Amino acid sequence: MSSVCESPVSAIGCWAMGAVAAACLVLCLSFGDRVAAEEASEDPLSPVLSLIGQWEGEGSGMGGDSVVEHDYELVLRGNFLRLATLSVFEPQEGEASAERHEDIGLFSYDPDGQALKLRQFLSEGYVNTYVLTRAERGGRLLVFETEDTEGAGGMQARLTYEFTGDDEYRLSLDLASPGEEFFGCRSLRMKRSAAVGGGSEE
Repeated sequence: MSSVCESPVSAIGCWAMGAVAAACLVLCLSFGDRVAAEEASEDPLSPVLSLIGQWEGEGSGMGGDSVVEHDYELVLRGNFLRLATLSVFEPQEGEASAERHEDIGLFSYDPDGQALKLRQFLSEGYVNTYVLTRAERGGRLLVFETEDTEGAGGMQARLTYEFTGDDEYRLSLDLASPGEEFFGCRSLRMKRSAAVGGGSEE
């Protein structure tokens, strides 16, 4: 039985079809490699990278009114996003001076648990570890809840970032006693004052 590619014309046709098929295969493989590379290169910190820069705002709620500064910067070769907070509270009745609150936080990605986390160290001596539990509205709403606390007597906390624009966000802190529902504690309204071009990657 003769092959369909035995004649010169048929052979040329078969060769052409084979060349087209090979070209299609190369294109498909190249596209697949590019997609895989893009997926692999996506920064796991991307939900919070828009925070990079300096922010100023006001706080209200438990403890009274305050003036707040937030400074977000990439550190340690870009593996962590550092948050530095300074809050200065208006003096309460009977107080001689304003109260200052400071905290330092580190956003990081846990590849084992496949979760974005925030480890927060407060000037009052508490340590909180938050995990991102909800992201909605294309990343405009981020909810972090504590998975571990130190020195808080079992009190749980929830932080909610709500972006109201490219240069504005609201940050709410809710607390809950063990076995109880969350209640509002403090609310911050922040506006961008300066952006940082990539931060430190030491």
